Amino acid sequence: MSRKNFYRDSYLKTGWLPMQPLARTLAIGDVCQVHQGRFQPLLNIVEAQLVERVAVSRALEFDPVEWRLSRDVQQTFCETLWAEDEEGEHRAYTKQVLEFAHSGSFVFSAGAVQAQLLTNWHAIRDDVTLKLTQLHYSFREVYVITGVVQASDWSLAVASQSGARLDMSAAMAGGDCHALLSHGSARVQQSQGIADYEQSRGQVAYFFKARKLILSDATHDHYLTRLLDNPARLPASELAHWLNAPLLNLVKANELNLNTSIDFFAWADLSLDDVERLSG
Repeated sequence: MSRKNFYRDSYLKTGWLPMQPLARTLAIGDVCQVHQGRFQPLLNIVEAQLVERVAVSRALEFDPVEWRLSRDVQQTFCETLWAEDEEGEHRAYTKQVLEFAHSGSFVFSAGAVQAQLLTNWHAIRDDVTLKLTQLHYSFREVYVITGVVQASDWSLAVASQSGARLDMSAAMAGGDCHALLSHGSARVQQSQGIADYEQSRGQVAYFFKARKLILSDATHDHYLTRLLDNPARLPASELAHWLNAPLLNLVKANELNLNTSIDFFAWADLSLDDVERLSG
């Protein structure tokens, strides 16, 4: 569960959810499900020829300062030394120590961040719904990626225990812990109690936005009414359990078909509830 705070804070502060692992490739139009606490891409709506095309925005540059994320991490030591290299040039070499207060404390930084967004979701939505739920597949729980962020020169460290420590160095001058963390020359000299440490090493990190398949409001109300008016007169304790279960369990075989699927389902933005499904 070590990354829970990172997932939650990333979503709340940036509006984007990290991929797991961060360097796993993700594309607009990918169709995903959550398996074992991770988003797993299964297919792409264009590559699978479910739609003719998706319209994608130009690359949008984000301020990397806004992607400097941390929780309960303190820089307790920082020192820059200068040395002369073989060519007589003076080079900076900076050491820093980061201490983590709790299990799940983390620090993330990126040097450059850009995003692309799907811009014709409304135009393809019904086609995607029909083909994912009826014509080509029978998905009842699924996500479609509608935005992708790529972050370069990134680094993530997550603590597994209180009092964790990360001793690092980088070939640069300055005391900014995030700049030192994400610098291409950054190296770990020593660590204690660190559950995860990832660096870009030439790979980009992926974050995403998605739409999830849900029951339409009309469908939800229909099956909720059916449940509450159940002639079996369910006891209150059993009814409470049913209210916490998917209403799709009440759907009869002949009620969902090619003619009803468009109105049966709707799509909602990824929410904090989805973030909470992810494992650390």
